[in-house]
Amino acid sequence: MRISYETDVLVVEVTDDGRGAATSLSGVGTGHGLIGMRERAAHFGGRVRIQGRPKAGTTLSVEIPLEAAG
Repeated sequence: MRISYETDVLVVEVTDDGRGAATSLSGVGTGHGLIGMRERAAHFGGRVRIQGRPKAGTTLSVEIPLEAAG
């Protein structure tokens, strides 16, 4: 898991070393969990991305833009 702040964007990434997500997960949500995550991120102007590599793991990242202070 990695949490970082990159150029006014909060980035949260979770990576596993499992079997890798199916390519179809990269598109529009295929389950209620992914749909909910995308809806919540979109509410804050963000996005959710899933990148899977067969037999090499999956990375789920959430990017939320942060407003500049002041």
